[in-house]
Amino acid sequence: MTSACIKQNQSGDALNFKEEMHATGKSGHSFVYLNDKLMTARLQMRNVDGPEYSPIMFPFIYLKPIQYKHITWEELGNDARKCYFSDDQGNDLNSQSNDILQSHVFSKEQIIINDIISSNKDIILSDAFAKTFFKGLTENQLKTLANTLSNEQLQKIIPELSSNQLQVLAENLTDEQLKALVDHLTNHQLQTLAQELNPEKLQIIVPILNDAQLEALVRDLNPEQVKEILPHLKVDQFKALIKTLNDEQFTVLAKDLAEHHLTILSKELEGDQLKALVNNLQEDQLKDLVNKLDHEKLEAIAQDLTDSNRIQIIIKSLVDNPEKLQAFARNMSNKQFKELLDNVGAEELKEIIHKLPYEKVTAVIGDLSNQDQSKAIIDALKEKFDEQNKKQEEMKEKLEELKELLEGDDIVNPNQFSYQHSSVVNEEYYLNSNDAYTVQDYSISV
Repeated sequence: MTSACIKQNQSGDALNFKEEMHATGKSGHSFVYLNDKLMTARLQMRNVDGPEYSPIMFPFIYLKPIQYKHITWEELGNDARKCYFSDDQGNDLNSQSNDILQSHVFSKEQIIINDIISSNKDIILSDAFAKTFFKGLTENQLKTLANTLSNEQLQKIIPELSSNQLQVLAENLTDEQLKALVDHLTNHQLQTLAQELNPEKLQIIVPILNDAQLEALVRDLNPEQVKEILPHLKVDQFKALIKTLNDEQFTVLAKDLAEHHLTILSKELEGDQLKALVNNLQEDQLKDLVNKLDHEKLEAIAQDLTDSNRIQIIIKSLVDNPEKLQAFARNMSNKQFKELLDNVGAEELKEIIHKLPYEKVTAVIGDLSNQDQSKAIIDALKEKFDEQNKKQEEMKEKLEELKELLEGDDIVNPNQFSYQHSSVVNEEYYLNSNDAYTVQDYSISV
């Protein structure tokens, strides 16, 4: 500061004289109280001779009384301050000198801060300096010095800053400074930053956090705040993050997961977290996830899933993946399987009924709530079996034709006929609880 106000204590001594002496008198607008009188102070260095020593430079402070009795310093908020001459009650005297006083108190603040920061390195890096100088800086002052700090200085001052100071400092650091800052933050400071930093700054610090820092970071964040850091996580960080989330955080986060997140979760999650994920995903996400899960995980979620709408979504999603469909459906409870058959529509019934485990169908078909639905299921199965039998008969006829050609007297040119296999139909029909056979459509042209 280019100005200082030093107040006298009851003994008549100036308080904090040594600490303030370097500032007092550096300009013509430094002030002290002496015997309750306001005076200007001016510092001057003079040679002092003595009979027993060589001339030595000593600082002398020259004091001069002024017409005003008091200076009042008023904090207006948001780092705004006002300094003016006042009466005993602190009332502004509206002196013409107020403008001069105000400008000299603050005008050279930035220059002096920069001078201090760039001074002796050993002093700047001392614990005492960090505690006394940085701890008292205002937000505007922190903005001023942010880009002038070295990484070493950052490491020293971080423990001394309040949450508000840390926030202001971080917002005004360069990307490289911010990266250097992260390793020296306490868990509490890290949480404070994550809650307040803008997305651009989050994008800088989140990818360089280790697992312990990440766990500390998300521990007390609300679900919406966790969502803010999600786009900035690397794959390994995302895997670590999932294991640290509480149920509320996980539930909210699940609704905003991208496809690549679901791919990771399909491999990493199990048990209660996997079940929670299945219960909270949006429909499109759920369809994507179940097709990524292996048989074992499908079996696990089928055992406890009670949401009939989600069960139907899963069944429909796995129609083109018969093995996974079987793995899921076999492990459904009979109660849930019955509810599934009770609610499936006529068109959907024709599409999926023959792909469901035969033993599960026969176990519940007599207990369905609607006899018409039971009949529809039986008719759908019969239609599929009839279609299968027809294909078998056609296959037998073509094989007989082929046999006759091979047994004829004429030499058969292999090019006379072609044997073609069509993979249009490749479906499993379950006749009983133990056996299954695959019907494929073969065609022979002569």
